Amino acid sequence: MRNAARQPRQITHKANDALTRYLTALEEFYPAAKGATHISRWQDGRVIVNVPLPSDDLERMDLFDHMAEVGTRLLLETDEYIIISG
Repeated sequence: MRNAARQPRQITHKANDALTRYLTALEEFYPAAKGATHISRWQDGRVIVNVPLPSDDLERMDLFDHMAEVGTRLLLETDEYIIISG
């Protein structure tokens, strides 16, 4: 496992906008995430959004699929790499 490279990097307006859009999409699709997220920014540019995941396998897969689409769209539009984790 890679050593935790959680060094702060300069946060740009574009990065904050992408994260805001990601969190809005997450909370609309999965309201249980509201107020329960933890954000980790890695030195290599990744942003990891940690949330408590649904216990139901199908709900969890739907959540991962939906947020992968949102994350991919934001990556293409903003060059910000955001992924969900539980």
